[in-house]
Amino acid sequence: MLSAVVLSGGSGTRMGAEKGLLRLGGRPLVSIVVGTMWSLADEVVVAVAPGMSSEYRATLGSRPSIVEDRASGIGPLEGLAASFAVARGDIVVTSPCDTPFLSRELIQLIAGSIGDADMAVPRVGGLLEPLHAAYRRERCLRAFEETMARGERKIVTAFSGLDAVMVDEELLRAVDPELRSFWNLNTRNDLARAERMTEPG
Repeated sequence: MLSAVVLSGGSGTRMGAEKGLLRLGGRPLVSIVVGTMWSLADEVVVAVAPGMSSEYRATLGSRPSIVEDRASGIGPLEGLAASFAVARGDIVVTSPCDTPFLSRELIQLIAGSIGDADMAVPRVGGLLEPLHAAYRRERCLRAFEETMARGERKIVTAFSGLDAVMVDEELLRAVDPELRSFWNLNTRNDLARAERMTEPG
């Protein structure tokens, strides 16, 4: 069973609004990413900030699971841990909610690269992309929880002692030539640019 996690717990301060609920082409950003994940995963879990479940449930309906961060201000590591605790699949693929050009083929490539390892993580421009990755759920959940228990917040800190496969840029570009899957919409200007990109013609 393949699970998917969409991280929607960020504050969205640069957007001035709840980022996942902002609309692109008439659809909430989170709905776009969740739709992509449903095209390949057996279940989708959406991680949201404390107190935001009802708003996301009203937007997404009953099908995806929605889980709130158990504490505020920790960052995506908390969203991953909270989601992995309720997900059922052995492998979990992940994405932030603000990447509307996420490619199904890219997620398939990452998931298919994990083999017997604990995770498969894209490497773009020499940098890891841990929010667009595939994780072996139980092993990585333990690592995430142990990392937070030590007061650490960076996802890559949890990678120590785990077996990771790096998915290099050449492979990623074979399925997503412009690497649009990794483009996060962080500002209103980004959102306006994305609107222009999705306009017909």
